[in-house]
Amino acid sequence: MRSLEQVDPAVLANGSRTLWVIIAAMAAAVVVSYRAAGLSVDISSNPALLGSFPILGGIVWIYRSVSPNPHLACAMETTTQLLLVLLLGILLTYAAIAAGYPYRDAELHGVDQWIGFDRSSYLAFIKAHHWLSHSFTFAYLSLHIQTALIPLALVIAGQFTRFQHMVVALAIALSVTVAVSVFVPALAAFAYLDLKTVGLDPLSPAAPYTHVPTMEALRSGALHIIRLDNLEALLTFPSFHAAAALVFAWATWATPFVRWPSLLVNALMIAATPVDGAHYFVDVIGGSAVALIAVSLGAYLLGPRRRRARSSMPVENPGTIASA
Repeated sequence: MRSLEQVDPAVLANGSRTLWVIIAAMAAAVVVSYRAAGLSVDISSNPALLGSFPILGGIVWIYRSVSPNPHLACAMETTTQLLLVLLLGILLTYAAIAAGYPYRDAELHGVDQWIGFDRSSYLAFIKAHHWLSHSFTFAYLSLHIQTALIPLALVIAGQFTRFQHMVVALAIALSVTVAVSVFVPALAAFAYLDLKTVGLDPLSPAAPYTHVPTMEALRSGALHIIRLDNLEALLTFPSFHAAAALVFAWATWATPFVRWPSLLVNALMIAATPVDGAHYFVDVIGGSAVALIAVSLGAYLLGPRRRRARSSMPVENPGTIASA
């Protein structure tokens, strides 16, 4: 077990406060947007999910008050914040689709053509190389696995401020993606283009088609109660998968034992987005731009607080998790 990051607990506390402010803003956005769209959440639909938050909060309290350990407290608190960010972000996607702006599939497909992306050739190439097809599917579906494993790796490596920065970046990326998708909703490339009609037997995307009837129901007003046990990915442009892949690759870059595996898996995830995610190529470009904005803005938001915390208190050697 390597030594923990040489950072004062005050720095971690300031980072945590920044995250709570962002989470409060996302929660307020959910309340306001759901009220405007006539949506509500069935909080009884997933008691295990909602019940996990008081349990995590209790663990944080233990490491803050009963058996003080600021680094373990930070690890559990940031994990709780990550789960809240993802839950609130997904809930916001439903409100974005319910806004009902016209679908922009024609425009997105037009941009793909303008930049020279030949979707049929790309899919045919992937289909001809089964090993690549399987690798793409694994990488695309790894988003959930990475969401659990990367925080664990960062905690083991003692990269607590980087963990906080990653969660801030994901929160910003989700928020920006939702805001853009309000005005640029789209069904997805497979649903819009229907590639079977042009003689190409397409690969089955890892992302299911169930989002299409969900989107239609939201736009028509037929769906107004959101169940927490059946949340779906509804956004096309920008691609959150592409944004998350770059944020994950950045977050793990300073951790040698996961740097290269993370870079490989996330590069494959980005390449798989037009296939397994049924996205347009411009969605990947948009998601990549969102990731750069999110990481940079996260550094801006966290930087002043961390500088003030460092200047106000001396840094002590926190030891290691094993010895704490």
